[in-house]
Amino acid sequence: MDLLLVACQVLLGVVFAVSAFTKLRSGAAVRSFAASLTMLPDGFRLPAAGAVAAGEAVAAILMPIPEAGLALSAILLAGFTLVIMVSIRKGVRAPCRCFGFSATPLGGVHLVRNALLLLVVALGGAGLIYSGGPPAAAGLAVAVPAGLAGAIVLIAFDDIAGLFTETSGSV
Repeated sequence: MDLLLVACQVLLGVVFAVSAFTKLRSGAAVRSFAASLTMLPDGFRLPAAGAVAAGEAVAAILMPIPEAGLALSAILLAGFTLVIMVSIRKGVRAPCRCFGFSATPLGGVHLVRNALLLLVVALGGAGLIYSGGPPAAAGLAVAVPAGLAGAIVLIAFDDIAGLFTETSGSV
């Protein structure tokens, strides 16, 4: 279970680090993310964007402390999932700026991605509960790349899902 915990920590740490970085990499990126928060009044968008990106950065930083990193990840992901559900229910077609660069409107794909991320949090929690101590170096050589691979898949989830879903205007 130690290797499962490490893989989950790596996956979540990378996902949150990339998400925070893509939002904070430039003033234009921050403003773009803030503008996508259409459910909020104009005056709250920029502070909310900063708070979200800061929360993601803190989650990535705390990931080596699994109790804190997993707990913050669960809180953030539950909040993000709730916002997506409300957005879908209200018919708000704001673009998902989860990783800063996607123009895909919030939708079911994002709920699936967040459900998968919440599953990773739960698996990490199980790994933490049943942890037997630090894993061997050979095990880390498997767990770390597995976590990285999972992170890449989830970061590119919009694009991957787009390969299998019909888009409007297509032939």
